[in-house]
Amino acid sequence: MGKKSRKAAAREGSAGPAVADGINAMLGELWVKIAEGDVFAAEQKASGLLALPLLASGSAGLDKLLARALIAAAEKQPYGPEGAAFLRLLMALGPRDVKREASAALAAFTADGVYPPEWVTSIAKPEPRQAYRGRDVYGDRETVVMSFAYGDTEHTIVVVIDLAELPTVISVVLSKDADGVLKVLEEGEFVTALQPVTQAEARHRVETPLATAGQDPDSVLGELSVLALPLARSRVRRLPAPMPGTTVAYTAADRASAVAEFLRSPRAAEAGEEQVARFWAQVLTGYSGRVTDEPPARVGQSTLTAMLLHVARTFTLSAEQAGGLRAAVTAWVRWAADRQGIRPAAVDALMLHLAETLDGFQENYDDPYCEESRRYLLQYAAPDADAAWLADCRNRREFGAPMPEDRDPADAKADGCEEAGRSVLVATEFANCAPRGQETITLLTGVARVVEELWRDDPPSTWEAAKKLLTDGHDRHEVLHLLAERGGAGGVTLRSE
Repeated sequence: MGKKSRKAAAREGSAGPAVADGINAMLGELWVKIAEGDVFAAEQKASGLLALPLLASGSAGLDKLLARALIAAAEKQPYGPEGAAFLRLLMALGPRDVKREASAALAAFTADGVYPPEWVTSIAKPEPRQAYRGRDVYGDRETVVMSFAYGDTEHTIVVVIDLAELPTVISVVLSKDADGVLKVLEEGEFVTALQPVTQAEARHRVETPLATAGQDPDSVLGELSVLALPLARSRVRRLPAPMPGTTVAYTAADRASAVAEFLRSPRAAEAGEEQVARFWAQVLTGYSGRVTDEPPARVGQSTLTAMLLHVARTFTLSAEQAGGLRAAVTAWVRWAADRQGIRPAAVDALMLHLAETLDGFQENYDDPYCEESRRYLLQYAAPDADAAWLADCRNRREFGAPMPEDRDPADAKADGCEEAGRSVLVATEFANCAPRGQETITLLTGVARVVEELWRDDPPSTWEAAKKLLTDGHDRHEVLHLLAERGGAGGVTLRSE
């Protein structure tokens, strides 16, 4: 099962017309709520407008287009307090480009003596109330509930996070029925129990997943969740920041201790030959402890699927390790479930799921994508390596030398693990990005240098700079341009293609 086959269906179509159509469809409702002075309803409508780039293409790269389109729409409305209120909503909830455009437009309003109504001072400033946290029976999914209020009118934000891989938002719900939301969650099958938590704890749990929500093409949010993202992010900023030192980071020593505990347990007798059992215990324990605040040896159905896919993509197995897979993994999962205190019926379901997952393991292991992925990580993939670090190594190398399915089809057979193959990839991608002659040579030389620095992680600052540029909104191609230029590759002008 290759990477592409695991992806959710990609959003199709031209992003520009989709954004324009969405703006035209939603602005009318927003103007009504602004006229009524309904703060929460106006925020909801504005949040939907601001989320349109993600809804249209799964990318935040349309923020500049969105900013221009929204400001143009505001200028078509009557030039008065309601237009100024619209701009205040954009400034409170929008991304950087939208905030900048809206601020400049509002300055023009106020220069002409046009001010928003008084109620805009409460935009994005509700009073935080209660916070709750609950998980499913395995701990694969976490639900965080936060309530806020404008005066006596309360509303609730529910964020559901998948913990099987990196913490990933899978649902965001806005509701004015706070009591009803809590009742539905407590009676549902996906949350074992909701427990009160501090507002700071709630922020700690959801802030980072919300910040990255909608950016992963492998995890596509539903439409209503996407529309709620800008408002949810704004609400979380109203909560107090976690106190320093409250995050629990489990270390290599913690993972090693869990492995030793398993090997001393009665379950180890069912795991086969000791060295093979140790290998599988290290690999599985390492993956289970990869997330901050998550102790090693947590297991659940979704986590188990992700865990074994991680193995197929990361570790080149010996004949002994492959032969001992079923016995060792079954023993470790039973031990982890017992240690976790999972109720018997859920353990039975987990073991059925394990049997199905093991039946499909070899197919995943033999998939060309997984084979190539293992080659990319060959020098790093020690069984006791930190799984989060391995993931970062994978991302770094794939960023510099994309996997075959993410390249120009003509370069599918180029060997990304060899410098000559990486040079081919650079030439195909960047040959037409500068005028012919010396500027092209300079650009290709600079990008090739950056790609080699990324592949070798030498210096590490290259990858750190790349991640910072990605966070700032640049796409991969732009990042490689910028890094090549900043490294003395010449005065090549970054331009859209």
